Amino acid sequence: MSLEHSPDRAGNDGPAFAAPSYTIIEFCEVERMSRSALYKLWAQGKGPRFYFVGNTRRITAQARLDYHRDREAAAAVEMAAKP
Repeated sequence: MSLEHSPDRAGNDGPAFAAPSYTIIEFCEVERMSRSALYKLWAQGKGPRFYFVGNTRRITAQARLDYHRDREAAAAVEMAAKP
């Protein structure tokens, strides 16, 4: 058997797949938040980035990570401002 047909033995992890993206419902389930809370965050300019596939909003895994980073930074600023 050649290494070409056995990626693990060749030191490869196999094909590279893009990180997943989430629908609004999937994102809300993972984040344990309601859809209305997510829409409120978007209205406030605090929600995650998204893109459309047809009429469906999708949120990339990177946008989710950036959303977490932004929310943590905002929380740190708020905590530092409190006496």
